Amino acid sequence: MKSQLLPEGFRDCLPDIAELEHNINSIYLNQMKTNGFKLVKPPLIEFENSLFSLRKDKENIDSFRVMDPLTQKIMGIRSDITMQIARISCGSLSNAMRPLRLCYSGEVLKVKHNNINLSRQFTQIGAEIIGVEKNFCLSELINLIIEILAKLGIKKIIINFSMPNLINLISKDLKLTKSDLDILINCYRNKNLYDIKKISEKLYKISDFLLENIGKIEEKFENIKKYNFPKNIGLEIANFIKQIKKIKDEFSNYEIIIDPLEIDESNYHSGFCFKVYTENSREIFSGGGYKVYDEKCVGFSGFLENLILESRLKNKVIRKILVPYNLDIKKKEKIQKNKNLIVVKATKFLNKNQLIKEAKRQQCEFYFFDDLVNGVS
Repeated sequence: MKSQLLPEGFRDCLPDIAELEHNINSIYLNQMKTNGFKLVKPPLIEFENSLFSLRKDKENIDSFRVMDPLTQKIMGIRSDITMQIARISCGSLSNAMRPLRLCYSGEVLKVKHNNINLSRQFTQIGAEIIGVEKNFCLSELINLIIEILAKLGIKKIIINFSMPNLINLISKDLKLTKSDLDILINCYRNKNLYDIKKISEKLYKISDFLLENIGKIEEKFENIKKYNFPKNIGLEIANFIKQIKKIKDEFSNYEIIIDPLEIDESNYHSGFCFKVYTENSREIFSGGGYKVYDEKCVGFSGFLENLILESRLKNKVIRKILVPYNLDIKKKEKIQKNKNLIVVKATKFLNKNQLIKEAKRQQCEFYFFDDLVNGVS
């Protein structure tokens, strides 16, 4: 058979990795269940109007589109399950008691890859709390993330907080044009402020100050408090650093970073965003606050593929036994239960010597013959 190439960014998940992914996913879902989160399973594809309802910029969403042959309408293949949870919460579950705690696990596809990760297919896991007062559930989510990572052997993490509203408030306070705003976003994204000088000296000074104060919250807190920002910007920053300072006080053993210049690429968060990194600087979770109509929400998500790379979890080694092809089902179940063995059935009649030979070929440590479990020497 000729080699069959897959599209760039897509791959087959072979047995060892598939099993590890399943184990991590099971740990995650069990953790969410025991903390009061209910599992939902949205479809992989739906009409783009509902799929992208949270996004402000629907034209630049990193998602595959297809034509539905039945309705002749454009459909989107999800690139982020969060937006589907928002649709469910204000639709099918609009009358459910708040706060509504939901979790999920499913495949997502992206049109583009980035320089760090060439994949375009991921298994996204995440959780959302719909209908919260202020941001009181942020601590709950961070605790859950820490508990999940601990079960995976990941103990040292860095949490980076940013301000998704800041760009628009700067634009409003300093009356920026659309082209000026585009320049500002690009400069903040690249952490290069040179072009901002052409827009406004005041804007450059504010941006330069914020760039200098990216870092640990305990080191930057007092410095930022003293700066004289324009009114709306000042209120937003004051509320932000006050909230993150509380998080640092609560999670004092963890490194908490603030980055006011971080751009919210998801384009639907408000109030705050956060990213969780390992000591190897790999992003494993991200999240933040957002609104679904008039409801305040908070959530987080991550990709199993990144967790696999960082997890200390290993697949359990379970010994195998080769059994005759016609072994009685009750005997098979007894072997599985009492001996804790993986049962591999022969595909045809084999005598004792043939069973031993086939057991070795199949890398089984035992074979079953004459109602006895025998070791393969």
